[in-house]
Amino acid sequence: RMFRRAASTFGRVATSLAGVQVAAAAVALTDKELSKKPEWYQIAVRSVEDALKRTSKYGYIESGEALEEAHGALTKVGDLHNTEIQWRIARILFEKAELSKNHDEILHLLHEAKDHAKKALAVEPAAGSAGAHKWYALILTRLAKLEKKPELEGEATKHLEKAVKIDSKDPYALHLLGVQQYNSKDYSAAVASLQKAETIKAGFSAANLYYLGAAQKAAGKKNEAIVNLKAAVQANPKNRFDGKARSQAKSTLAGLGLKPHEYEVEDL
Repeated sequence: RMFRRAASTFGRVATSLAGVQVAAAAVALTDKELSKKPEWYQIAVRSVEDALKRTSKYGYIESGEALEEAHGALTKVGDLHNTEIQWRIARILFEKAELSKNHDEILHLLHEAKDHAKKALAVEPAAGSAGAHKWYALILTRLAKLEKKPELEGEATKHLEKAVKIDSKDPYALHLLGVQQYNSKDYSAAVASLQKAETIKAGFSAANLYYLGAAQKAAGKKNEAIVNLKAAVQANPKNRFDGKARSQAKSTLAGLGLKPHEYEVEDL
């Protein structure tokens, strides 16, 4: 019932499904009231509700099937000038780009994602939308690398700063901000952001532990760095970013003079 309960937050949500309008009054129905509606109507409401729920998670989705299902549901309401709808569509397109191996498709998806993210920010409520800023920043970061536009990195950092200010409980946004700060060689700020992410959800990401260790190493805090780099190696990878981070942590530890038996764990 998340979508129906959040109808007041999303504003007037209306779209043409099979030629019939599904509006805010409809999605505000209780389960019992919804069960009295035609089957097609129930399916339409529940599909949008499920898509919103899936795309509300802080971490990555990484399932092509789940992304396609969510995309199919949200494009039915994609013409709405609504921040919550638009940033979720942007998020889906970004994640689809991350899963693609085709350069032209990746760029197409990213630019389409950027357009939706800008639409989300254009109608952002006074309280702000952490999701809109976070995913717009991710899109800009990816485009900065692919199109060799380093100026986009600075813009991305500003949007991540806004995202963590609006939603201080999202460890992934803090992690992304920390990575941006690390890449710009602001190591003390990176350590602060990455440590804060750990206090919110300890061990949520091997990538966060790796960057925390790397930032501490760069800041001259070798002993603290070794602790977090070891933790990164020993963490159970949850996605491809974690897998890459574990490899980077191993290389960094080797560079610090540690032997594999000092940080490896068996049967990880």
